[in-house]
Amino acid sequence: MSIKEIYNGNSKSAEFIRFCIVGVIATALDAAIFYLVRMFASYQIALVSGYCLSLIVNYLLTIYWTFKKKPSTGNLFGVIAAHMFNLFVVRMSLMWLFVNVAGIPDRIAYIPTLLISMVTNFLVVRFAVNKTEKK
Repeated sequence: MSIKEIYNGNSKSAEFIRFCIVGVIATALDAAIFYLVRMFASYQIALVSGYCLSLIVNYLLTIYWTFKKKPSTGNLFGVIAAHMFNLFVVRMSLMWLFVNVAGIPDRIAYIPTLLISMVTNFLVVRFAVNKTEKK
């Protein structure tokens, strides 16, 4: 598959590759903001800051580029709800467990938290998007 096909193509494989590229961009942005904000704020504030800013970029790239759709109230609400669940239930809980129970420094605990939440986020967002598309 050529770069042009990945960029412009409508095949499922092109979509998947674009989805992965968007994921890498959003994850890198999330991590960069987390570590930057963590230099002067708590890990909770850094976690929310990075996640929220990367969510905006992720949503726009996913809708416009990955799936080549127009934003709608349904897909916006579904994606934001799924991401908020992931942030406040999954990530905050994992960080709290790693930092407060296991005693892992927050700058290190962020890494397994990020990896685990990527899997749960994919499952929850996929469910949310499929649910809003059926309506």
